Amino acid sequence: MELSAKTLWPLFPLLLLVVVVCLTAALVVVVRRKMDRTTIRIQAGALTCYGLAAVTAIASEGGGISSHVHRPFSILTQVLIVWAIARGWGKQQRSLVALNVAAWAAILGDTALHYLLVR
Repeated sequence: MELSAKTLWPLFPLLLLVVVVCLTAALVVVVRRKMDRTTIRIQAGALTCYGLAAVTAIASEGGGISSHVHRPFSILTQVLIVWAIARGWGKQQRSLVALNVAAWAAILGDTALHYLLVR
């Protein structure tokens, strides 16, 4: 298999979908379990920042904005996800940790694919 954008392009929307589904499900979990406000804000912030990262990344594909605009949103999303994992790990919230780990893994997978295609 050739590593090119032409053959691997379907993975990018799939990874985006995985992140959105996991972060949305994690937000539903924290709201339904009536967790503390900090946990709810962390999950809502991660989903919001990822939404902004995705929108700016898609906008940069058309050349409307710089391709670097989405990076701060992506980094902030990852910081919030790691924070949520650390908080959930200490409180034995396995489903919440699993959802956040899956979202983070998909983000890292997307980053690795970009790196492979640029090289």
